[in-house]
Amino acid sequence: MPLFFLSYAHEDNRNGQVQEFFGDLSEAVAGLAGVGWHEAGFIDGQMLLGTTWSHELADALATSACLVALTSPRYVVSDYCGREFRVFADRIDEHERQFQVRPPALVPVRWIPCDRVPAAVGQFQYRNFPTGSVYAQDGLLTLKQRRRHHDEYQDFVDALAKHIVHTARTPLHRPAERPVLTKVTSAFGESAVTRAEAGPFAGARASRATSARHVYFVLAAGSSAELGGSRPGAEDRYGAVVGDWRPYQPELPVPIGSWAGAIATTKSYGWTVEDAVDLAAVREWAGAHNQIVVLVVDVWSADLPRYRLSLVSYDRDVEASAPVLVPWTAADGAAAGGDRRMWETLARVLPHHVVRNDRDVWRPEIPTSTRFQEELEDVLVVAQGRISRTGTVYQGPTSDGPGQRPILEGP
Repeated sequence: MPLFFLSYAHEDNRNGQVQEFFGDLSEAVAGLAGVGWHEAGFIDGQMLLGTTWSHELADALATSACLVALTSPRYVVSDYCGREFRVFADRIDEHERQFQVRPPALVPVRWIPCDRVPAAVGQFQYRNFPTGSVYAQDGLLTLKQRRRHHDEYQDFVDALAKHIVHTARTPLHRPAERPVLTKVTSAFGESAVTRAEAGPFAGARASRATSARHVYFVLAAGSSAELGGSRPGAEDRYGAVVGDWRPYQPELPVPIGSWAGAIATTKSYGWTVEDAVDLAAVREWAGAHNQIVVLVVDVWSADLPRYRLSLVSYDRDVEASAPVLVPWTAADGAAAGGDRRMWETLARVLPHHVVRNDRDVWRPEIPTSTRFQEELEDVLVVAQGRISRTGTVYQGPTSDGPGQRPILEGP
């Protein structure tokens, strides 16, 4: 039984920093607990997107005394990380029901700061570690990488190790059966369920952001029920609300809105996902606040009555400047109608964009999630530059009475 399970987004470990942190923490835990280094913690360095949990990983989730979650923009949109988080959160909930004690066995660690943290993560924030201002603003990865913060990083690791060893003294509830990937839902999707109960994106409509560093990702995507008869693989790529759309499934098993938001976060933008039904209202609000709007269109949904009017009206607007991104995977191209269907649909709802083919605002046929990231990062730069040139300039209030130039007098 490992004393801790390290949950992280695999892309955050491309330079080996997560693995090094795991080694530092394992060494500290092993020394305090008097166990072998390899008995201290569990890390999965092999799992790839689209695979199932190995028995070893599932057993570690079910038996570890603590889970350390390295939160980051990639982590909070990862379906697999959300499932790992769910298994452990359920263990804590069941332990509390049985023993009326809620153990501090799930520890989110700010690895890379992100503006939006799922509600499930926020429930498990602990303050008993020596964090300091650098950790709070820039995250643990920054502490680890900068030599001048070495002592702060080591203090954090030591305190976390003590917390793990202390928590492990009280056995945590173990599920009766080994967790199975397909039977677990991500803990990070709960906010979408709440929105669905109140109506699609009701919260976003009620109070939109006012910060200029904000992006609205406006999605034109139907539900699985609407598209089940016309769109191959609809049950895997859509859900009950527009925010469930996953065009790059199974390559990217998270909703495209969440993926876009994670990309925006790395560029220091706040972000909101909206329904294209509200495109006109979102554009008006964003224009008044010097904010960016990015329209992401699902070709299979663009002809739905509720979207057709919004898209055609936007296309006819000579001042239309929001970039339009169109995901289109190889699987779509092989479906009935293929590329011909895509271009026929786009020519009906966005004819001026098709004809003008202005790369500043028109990015069709985006085949992969990696390419989507590249295109989105590019259009954010273009859109921000346009706002800098043409955005609304707000002046401060004028003073009462005639203004006078200050006169400096010498001694």
